[in-house]
Amino acid sequence: MHEPTLDKFPRKVLAQISVERAFIVSRLIVAAERLQVFRLLHRKHMKADAIGRALKIHKFYLKGFLNSLISAGLLRKANDLYWNTPLAEKYFVAERSIYWTRQYSKECVEAYDALTLLEKVLTSGRSYRSIKGLHKPSYTEAMKRDRHQAEDFTQMLFHYHQEDAEALAHYLELSERGAVLDVGGGSGVMSIALAKKNPHLRACILDIAPVCRIAAGNIRRAGMARRVATLPGDLRHRLPAGYDVIMFCDIGAVSMQLLENAYSSLPANGLIVLADRYLSNDGTQPLSRLVAQFVGSSFPQATWADMVEAVKSCGFRAVKARNAYRDVWYITGVKPGRGPLHD
Repeated sequence: MHEPTLDKFPRKVLAQISVERAFIVSRLIVAAERLQVFRLLHRKHMKADAIGRALKIHKFYLKGFLNSLISAGLLRKANDLYWNTPLAEKYFVAERSIYWTRQYSKECVEAYDALTLLEKVLTSGRSYRSIKGLHKPSYTEAMKRDRHQAEDFTQMLFHYHQEDAEALAHYLELSERGAVLDVGGGSGVMSIALAKKNPHLRACILDIAPVCRIAAGNIRRAGMARRVATLPGDLRHRLPAGYDVIMFCDIGAVSMQLLENAYSSLPANGLIVLADRYLSNDGTQPLSRLVAQFVGSSFPQATWADMVEAVKSCGFRAVKARNAYRDVWYITGVKPGRGPLHD
């Protein structure tokens, strides 16, 4: 899935958008997605009044809002009939699941709210939640409390990480490996991709129970139920044995405790795999991770070199790091031991 970055928009649209105005224009687009304007108009032409009734948009703002989307290159109009442009069809309908529409657009709105206080955050050293007196439950707490949020968030990531998963499956050499433990594996997207690429391999997703239930559905739909399992559990506890690969994907900087747990659970010659958008060594890339701290992300940040040193310090050898796909880094290491896999 590709995000609709500014370079995807027509030049005549970009010419109208200054840096300051981009904030407002992007907020209009997020509102359209949250209201599901593009999904309503998928392969349809509709009059403004019909759109307003279907989406409950007040008539005072309706035409101005729709016409703003025309100016942004996302809708077209003729004789009071509105429809999607190819750009809108591609990026907001064809390439996005309903889970992405619901969850990611919600997170965008929260980010906009946080950024209105950015100057206070920068000068006070306090988070925006602290300034506003907000309490947000942790990821695990939120998933346990609200099954709808658990589904939207988990399935959003399932669709978002499809290409990441395929890239990882092609990068890893697992022909002599037998079983993968996907720690914090969430939707199962990584394990499913590895199992499809390696027909001999079995995998298990370790995550909290609400997420495992959602992952199990993805596994069944992928036809992988015989080789990919789920295991509800607490990542902070000792990891189960019986796996010669332990994998941490898209969970931010992996803690020393988790790395040590992985080392203890792996057999001799066992493989550890980390895959994430780690910071560059000079700390200036990727921009998406750098700005995340200002919008409430709880992901700990680290450079790829920091993670390499952490993996080595736990005793792993033959540690390798490679930026093999877009801004994703793959870090692998082997637990010392004798045998054909020892490096």
